[in-house]
Amino acid sequence: MTLLTPSTLKHASVFLHRSAAPAVISRSLATSTSQTEPLIPTWDAYFKLRSKRRKYEIASYLPSTLVPMVGTGTYFMQLQIDPFSTFMGMDPLMAAGLSTVGAGFCGYLLGPVVGDMLFKLMNRKYVAAMDERDKAFYEHVKRNRSSARLNSIRNPVPDYYGEKINSVADYRSWLRKQREHYRKGVFGGNVDETS
Repeated sequence: MTLLTPSTLKHASVFLHRSAAPAVISRSLATSTSQTEPLIPTWDAYFKLRSKRRKYEIASYLPSTLVPMVGTGTYFMQLQIDPFSTFMGMDPLMAAGLSTVGAGFCGYLLGPVVGDMLFKLMNRKYVAAMDERDKAFYEHVKRNRSSARLNSIRNPVPDYYGEKINSVADYRSWLRKQREHYRKGVFGGNVDETS
């Protein structure tokens, strides 16, 4: 590669014009390869993000339960209660207590949704890649899980939706359990006897 010196500056426009094309091509190739490289390169990275998402969901249970309970409780505490009237067809204290508990229960049910939204807000660049990996993972699970028709009291389906899979090793163990469930359901008895 030649350097630009004062003697070559008089032909700089020609030099830059001729040398700029390969530089632009090499830069565009570098950016295109970095764009095709996935954000979540391995399944282990996906499982780490998946467990991180689950931690967000679990951490959001408490605030999602307490905020509606406290809000509903403070609302009912500010009301003036006539002991001879009914509220929602029942005793006012009973209605206030049931409404407060009901609001807390609804908040508890919404906890994982709030946690998932918080995870997506904090990890925006991974959302699309996580959705793609989730679809691929659940397709793997659907394809490899044992049939629920083989379910019995003595032979329950192990982790039908693959919720307990947190690593590639867990996935391999899950596959072994699914095969074992299939063998028990089809051939009956202990797996060691059928081998």
